[in-house]
Amino acid sequence: MVPIPGKNFKMGKTEVTQAQWEAVMGENPSRFKGADNPVEFVSWDDCQAFLKKLNALPAVKESGLTFRLPTDEEWEYACRAGATGDYCRLADGTEITADTLGQVAWFKDNSDETTHPVGQKEPNAFGLYDMHGNVWEWTESADGEFRVDRGGSWFLPAGYCESSFRCWDSPGGRGDGLGFRLCASGKAD
Repeated sequence: MVPIPGKNFKMGKTEVTQAQWEAVMGENPSRFKGADNPVEFVSWDDCQAFLKKLNALPAVKESGLTFRLPTDEEWEYACRAGATGDYCRLADGTEITADTLGQVAWFKDNSDETTHPVGQKEPNAFGLYDMHGNVWEWTESADGEFRVDRGGSWFLPAGYCESSFRCWDSPGGRGDGLGFRLCASGKAD
C-alpha cells in the first residue's frame, strides 16, 4: 500500500492480482490466467465479498488498516499524481500523453488482446502502477443504480484510459477487462 501525498488514505501499488484473489477467495474467476495478472471477471459485489474476507483476517485486523475500494475522487487523484493533462505525471515531472501512454499502460495499441502481469510499466509519480489500462478498476462510488469504474482496459484505445474518463456498470456486472485496486484507511505500524 502506498500513502497518497496530501490525503488520508493508501492505495494499492498495483491492481489486485489473481494470486492475491485466490489466497483470499480460494478460486480464480479470470479468463486470462496468470498469478501476477490482475484478477478480472469480478463484479462490484464480488469485490465486496473479497473485502469482507480480507478485513476479517487476523493479520489485517492487527495492521490497523481497513481495506475498501477507492471512491471515484480518490481514484482520480491517485491516478493523476499531480498531472493537469489527460493522463498521469511521472516521478520526473513528465506528463504522459496519448502518444506516450505505452510507457505506463497496457491498452489496445500494445496489449496483444490480453491482460499483462501488473507492475511491468512505469509507475506514476506516487509509485502506482497500471492506473491506466490493463483492467478497468471498480470504485466505491455510485451513479444511480450503477457503480463507477475507472482507468480503461487492455482492449480500449487511449481516450478511454484518460484520468477523467468514467464507465458505469451494474454491481453484478463482470468482464475480462474489469478488476479492482485496494484502497485503505487507518494506521498501520
